[in-house]
Amino acid sequence: MAARFRGCISTTAILPRCIRRCETGMISELLEAVKVVGSIGGLASSAFLIYDRMFRNQPEAYLISENYKVAIRFKNIAGETIIIHEIDVAPPLLALDRANDLMTAQQDRAAVWYPSINDETAMRAFIVLPPAAERSFQLKRSAEFENADDGQMITIRCKWRNTRKPLPVYRSVRIKTSVGDIKSLREVALTGKI
Repeated sequence: MAARFRGCISTTAILPRCIRRCETGMISELLEAVKVVGSIGGLASSAFLIYDRMFRNQPEAYLISENYKVAIRFKNIAGETIIIHEIDVAPPLLALDRANDLMTAQQDRAAVWYPSINDETAMRAFIVLPPAAERSFQLKRSAEFENADDGQMITIRCKWRNTRKPLPVYRSVRIKTSVGDIKSLREVALTGKI
């Protein structure tokens, strides 16, 4: 009888081998699941870090009514000095008054009222905001602004950078408004209630 079952493997020898294979397979699958969860956590952490560096200390920019005119106000919420180095208005119906800290008051006033075609740096914005500072700059309206439809949208985009650890990319803050909203803010400023 022993010769008859010589080529067969007993069930007692198969069972421990199967258990070892199942345990090894389950452990490797468990380790793969832990790796996937860890990878997803690492990617999420990296994405949050990049988002935090790009947008955490972003200055606030909004429109206000002051001194019977409409102005844009910048507020630095960061714990360091920031520089606003470019302000684009699209379509170009508005201009900022005295928005270049590198120029004297007389040069800045002359650049707003008499822009030179050859000198684009005269209309360049360069605003320095110390920590927790607020500054306002009046908006100058053009003739095209006065003739524009009240529903026409205006986008004011301000590019900024910090001074302690500048990033290789420019960050910007935007204000989306309409011609009608700016006219209404000016009318509110003229009433003297604000």
